[in-house]
Amino acid sequence: MDLVVGRPCPDLRCVLIAVTCKIADILKAEGNALYHAGKYNEAYGKYSQSIKQDPYNAVLWANRAASAVAMKKYLDAVTDAGKATQLDPKYAKAWGRQGTGHLLLGSWNQSINAFKKALSCLPSTGELSEVDRNLKDQFESGLKKAEANKNRMVTFNHAFAPAGSVHQKNLPWRRAMAMEQELIAQEDIKSSGFVILFAYRDFKEGLNGLNALQVKTIGNQQMAVGLTQVISTLSNGIMRDRRIFHMSDGNFIDKYNKQMMLEAQRYKAWTTGGPTLIQDEAPKRLKKLGWGAVRPALAVTVRAWIMRGFLQSTFQTPGASTEFFSDALRILEWGARIWKNVPTSDRGVIFEPSFIRGVKRLYLNLLQESWSRTKSDLEQIATLARELIAEEQALPTGNVDPGFASSFWVYPVADAHVNLGWYYMRKAQASPDEKEATVLCSISATHYLKGANLYPPDDENRPIFLKVGLEALCFAETPLKITLPLAKQIRQAIPVTKRIWEYSADAPILEGQLKTVLEFEDHYRAEIEAGRMTLDDSGELESFINV
Repeated sequence: MDLVVGRPCPDLRCVLIAVTCKIADILKAEGNALYHAGKYNEAYGKYSQSIKQDPYNAVLWANRAASAVAMKKYLDAVTDAGKATQLDPKYAKAWGRQGTGHLLLGSWNQSINAFKKALSCLPSTGELSEVDRNLKDQFESGLKKAEANKNRMVTFNHAFAPAGSVHQKNLPWRRAMAMEQELIAQEDIKSSGFVILFAYRDFKEGLNGLNALQVKTIGNQQMAVGLTQVISTLSNGIMRDRRIFHMSDGNFIDKYNKQMMLEAQRYKAWTTGGPTLIQDEAPKRLKKLGWGAVRPALAVTVRAWIMRGFLQSTFQTPGASTEFFSDALRILEWGARIWKNVPTSDRGVIFEPSFIRGVKRLYLNLLQESWSRTKSDLEQIATLARELIAEEQALPTGNVDPGFASSFWVYPVADAHVNLGWYYMRKAQASPDEKEATVLCSISATHYLKGANLYPPDDENRPIFLKVGLEALCFAETPLKITLPLAKQIRQAIPVTKRIWEYSADAPILEGQLKTVLEFEDHYRAEIEAGRMTLDDSGELESFINV
């Protein structure tokens, strides 16, 4: 609408609408230019400004969804695309972007439904333009991927000993339980036995809660009836030590999904929105309903994301498992900042430093482990590791169990050093300069060894990463006067860890390491005794595990 100076306006409201729509169009055009230039974050910001001017424009929401997809913020993308389809149910592109977001999150049923909706919104085949044909191809391809993944068999790589099997009593948490009184008497509060034992108690409480869930028919409807705080205890156990994850039966996923629905409905958790939506709605809900309503809603939402990210990675389910952790951290760091002075009893434990460190630790390890598949940003891994190391190291005070400080303060720093060791090794392998690669290997070894020695002497991670540190030292051509004593340390450390970890998922790695280290030590000591080498020479160590 054009305004003519001096001409009275019959409807000021129409003028205001026209002006805001014009501003929205200008901002949208700027967002489009930024998007096509690959500046997705800036584009997202422009679309957000445009939406404030014209919130009923479906195209703006769909465009912001596209920016969110490009930035791998899939929960936000699904939210924005859903808003676009609410405003315009026939908007094929919006349905397609919703389908893409769900596909990348691993939500196969939602993805299938969205892509089918997208296809149904296109003109009939004979009337398709070139643009529509391209959209049709995209939607059909996405639909095919979603359907294939839905029918895909999931795999579970963790060791699992069925009830009554020969190894059941020898699982790490069982052995730790049998040693508990001994550890207490020795005042060995840093033992990994306490770490895995208290992780087990939390996780077991969660499993008991899952088994208490019942589906009852009330009237003509089926309703889930069960305990609450089950998601809380399951996630607490995994954050204490993810090695605790095990399934007592084959129905774990079905029970977990029902429990998740029960708690989400009871506490009105955010089941469809991403961090952007929650950051907008949570303060409004707080003002209206208070912490009694908001605290459990936020807790269930965040813990659900943590569990989903963990389970997707554990079962090797395609989908953006890392994004659930990054989105959880967005909410946690935001909430810890804006509610800094609110008592824990009101805002909840999820905004406490220990909880945030636990999530960061899981996220860091998942980023590193998925790197070979996703080729995510190496610098992101290094930055997160350095953050964990740099954070205040004062141990918690008050009434905490013996495993708490290790799980949320010591182990995150140990994991961070190990991941920095991995980072520098990747940098060394990519360096075309031999001298630079040698220096990087030496830095890698320093971090691996520092991380390894932060784990308790009876934790399997100590010899595992001492061994990787030894490999890095050998790559750096370090003299045998340094590497042979380290080999001896590894040899002596492995039997200590077997008291608890003899039947862990990584036990075969320990056995292989012991064999490799013994061969290394025996060979080079024999060479020195025969006079063919000296302690100032360097040795080679055959790589056993993929780090």
